[in-house]
Amino acid sequence: MAQTTRIEPPAEPDEPVVEPARPAAQAAAAEKATLEALTPPAARREVRIQPRTLKGFNDYLPEQALKRQQVQERLRHLFERWGYAPLETPALEYADVLLGRYGAEAEKLIYRFVDHGGRDVALRYDQTVPFARVVAQYPQLPRPFRRYQFQRVWRGENTGRGREREFTQCDVDIAGAAGPVADAEILAIASEGYHAIGFTRVRILVNDRTLFDELGISRAEIIAIDKLDKIGPEGVVRELVQVGRAEPEARDLLQRLRDMAPTPRLQEVMAAAADLGMPAEDLLFDPTLARGLEYYTSTVLEVRSPDYPAGSIGGGGRYDTLLARFTGRDIPAVGFSFGLERVVEALEAIGAFSGLRAAPDAVAIALGRPQLAWAGRVAARLRAAGVSVAISTEPDRPAGRQLEAASKLGARYALLIGEDEAAAQQITLRDLEARAQERLDLDSLVARLAVGGSQ
Repeated sequence: MAQTTRIEPPAEPDEPVVEPARPAAQAAAAEKATLEALTPPAARREVRIQPRTLKGFNDYLPEQALKRQQVQERLRHLFERWGYAPLETPALEYADVLLGRYGAEAEKLIYRFVDHGGRDVALRYDQTVPFARVVAQYPQLPRPFRRYQFQRVWRGENTGRGREREFTQCDVDIAGAAGPVADAEILAIASEGYHAIGFTRVRILVNDRTLFDELGISRAEIIAIDKLDKIGPEGVVRELVQVGRAEPEARDLLQRLRDMAPTPRLQEVMAAAADLGMPAEDLLFDPTLARGLEYYTSTVLEVRSPDYPAGSIGGGGRYDTLLARFTGRDIPAVGFSFGLERVVEALEAIGAFSGLRAAPDAVAIALGRPQLAWAGRVAARLRAAGVSVAISTEPDRPAGRQLEAASKLGARYALLIGEDEAAAQQITLRDLEARAQERLDLDSLVARLAVGGSQ
């Protein structure tokens, strides 16, 4: 904040000084000039701030935001058709709610700080732990409780392709259902969800983490095995050696794991997923699939697409003991998360957004202020029929300038309304791409532009 120079009053004279009267405006101007003269130049100039964003935190401009919105809307409709209800939780949680749930490596990435009230808090790392907290905090919720949630999460990790520090998860979970059918439902929803948002080929890898228990694999070793796709078999062997396995033993362990068959429970899950309509080609058993988070207890799943080589585009699993941290007793739960940023990036790679434009279908152009009323009626009728219409806000500008603005906006059509059109209750429809135009009455215009035909 600029410091104002304090002006000491002059010593009071022996005789009062009487200044000649000045007009009020002149006096105000003189006072302003005096204050400016006494204010240092650096304080008078506003400091220019370089517009920028933090690394790993992004702005999503209209075209990109529209892609994200399309994905979320399709998933929302799917989740609701399966009987899931929406949920929202705070961005900030008490730190003890989140800590001790993810594992030491993951918890290094949590944004944690002391707020102005002296409370130890942390930004949401995922949506699973806050969901568990909600289930424990509100026992009146129905069981099983099905919820979906689209919110941002924060992780202080290295950025890369499809990996940011602030990103959006689209989660779907069931709490209070222990049987394999609940796991199968999550698998079926994941499969249907990826096809609904535009993927033609997906592979949903599935495993049961109790396989690791059978082989005596520790948590540290699970974290190493979880890196198999990133560092390869030799890299995993090296990490297993670092956590205590002899090299021959590490190689043997990895090979035995790869040769494992699905557990009886996982076989039930996979059979039930087929019963619920999941295509067989979407599901693949992978005994090395680990999912690094510590709270998973049984089924784990991860989604990849052959058309997107950068990595996973979603994952989840069963976490039957997580809620015990809040309730003192186990409450079974299973869920899945679509990673929005990677999903959108993958869909862009396969051309799933072709034809999507962040622009109105048409711009209504009144050629003069008196024509604005008819332009407004035309626009309202089209909007009611499902057509996106913007109004040109400067009706007194030349027609050419307004058409140029409509074209720059990205609209396909301009609706020209001059004196003749307004008098005849008609519209000149101009195709800004084909550079063709015709005059139509309102009903014909609606039939031409409305989604699904005449309304």
